[in-house]
Amino acid sequence: MNRRSSIIVIAVITVLVVISAASLAFLLRDVDWDLIRHTGGNALVLILSLTVLGTALYTLLVYLLIRVSGHSPTLWQTYLVLTASLSANYITPIKVGIPLRVFLCYQSMGIPFSTGTALIAVEALVGILVPALVAVLGITYLFPSVGPTSTVLLIAALLAGVVLVWRVPVNRILSPQMRLRFPHITRRALHFIEQVQAGLHRLPVWAVLAAAILDLLMLTVEALRMWLVLRLFCPAPSPLALLAAVSVSLTAGTISLIPMGLGVRDASLVLLLTQLDVPQALALSTAVIQRLFSPGWPLLLGIISANILGVSELTKRASMPRE
Repeated sequence: MNRRSSIIVIAVITVLVVISAASLAFLLRDVDWDLIRHTGGNALVLILSLTVLGTALYTLLVYLLIRVSGHSPTLWQTYLVLTASLSANYITPIKVGIPLRVFLCYQSMGIPFSTGTALIAVEALVGILVPALVAVLGITYLFPSVGPTSTVLLIAALLAGVVLVWRVPVNRILSPQMRLRFPHITRRALHFIEQVQAGLHRLPVWAVLAAAILDLLMLTVEALRMWLVLRLFCPAPSPLALLAAVSVSLTAGTISLIPMGLGVRDASLVLLLTQLDVPQALALSTAVIQRLFSPGWPLLLGIISANILGVSELTKRASMPRE
C-alpha cells in the first residue's frame, strides 16, 4: 500500500473512532456507575455472553436468508456486512443502513441489488411481526383485564395482514382514491410491500418460519439479559413477563415511526416495568442499560466491522496495478 492510501486508511479510522466515541459517550451519559461497581463479575459475564449470543443469532438469521436465496457467503462476511450496516443507522442523521447493506452485500458477496433489497425487506417484516405477535399475547399476560377476545382479534388481524402482503398483488392492496389522497405515504408503503413480496417469492416457507424462530430467540435472549440485570438489584419479574414487556416496547417504538423508537420505546418499557412492581428509579436505570446494549453494542461492533471492510477494500484497491 502506498503512502497516500495509508493516509486515507488512517483518516477513515480516525473519523470513525471519533464518531463512535462521541456516540457511546452520549449513550453512557445516564448510566449509574455506582450500580455497575457493585455488580458481581459472574453476572456481568453472563450478561455479556447473552449479548454476544443475540448478535450470533441475528447473524445466523441473515446468513440463513442469504443462503436459501442461492448465495454462499461465509458467516464472517455476513457478520461484517450486518454489523457495519447497523452502525450506519446510529451515526448518520438519516436511515442509510438498508441501502448500505444492499451495497455491501453486492460488493462483498456478489448479491444483486434487487435480491439484497428483497431479503432485507423480508427480514424487516419478520422483525416487525414477531415482536408484534408476542406483544399481543404479552398485553393479555400483563393486563388480564384485556380479555382473550381482544387478543384473538388482534392476532387474526396480524395474520390476515401477513396473508394480504404475501398473496395479494400490490396494485390491489390500496384503492386509487387512497393513493391520490396520500401519494407519498402510499408510494413508500406499496414499494415496501412489493419488496417483501419479491423476497417471499424467493424463499421457501420453512426459511421464513426459521427466521421467525431465530427472531423469537433474539427477543428471549434480550428478556433474559434484562432479567439478569434486574436480579442484581431487586427481586426480578419472571422472564416471561419481561419477554412481554420487551416485545410491547419494541412494537410501540416501531409504530411510532421514530428512528430506533427513541423515547417511545424507553418510556413504554419503564411504564411496563413499573406495572411489574419494579421501583421506578430501577426501571429508569434498566431502560438506560437496555439503550446501552441497543444501539450501543451494535454501534461498537459496527464501527470495528466498518474499519475491517474499509481497510480491506482500500488495501485491495491500493494493490491493484495502475494503468
